[in-house]
Amino acid sequence: MKRISIGILAAASLALGAAGCSQNSNSFAPVAVTKSPAAVASCQKIGEIEAKPGSFDESDATTQLTRAARSKGANTVLIASDNADKGTAYQCAAPSNVASHSGS
Repeated sequence: MKRISIGILAAASLALGAAGCSQNSNSFAPVAVTKSPAAVASCQKIGEIEAKPGSFDESDATTQLTRAARSKGANTVLIASDNADKGTAYQCAAPSNVASHSGS
């Protein structure tokens, strides 16, 4: 009886863990950083973001900006210059992987 209870508990734990991971699927999604306004011209603006190097986090400004963008659901950050500590987060459509073919 004890083995069955442990098996059920283990199965339930795995199911809950899998559900938790699927809800955070964008946690590891790549975030592009660009200085080109043309790159985000067709994207949806999410909002302004800011890095605060040295406060609670020793990572560089770019890493902090990409984390902030990802947490807002964005996949692209527009910055004004290298090492910027402020930027604008955007959600851009993924490029199509379907190659176009001309008729034969």
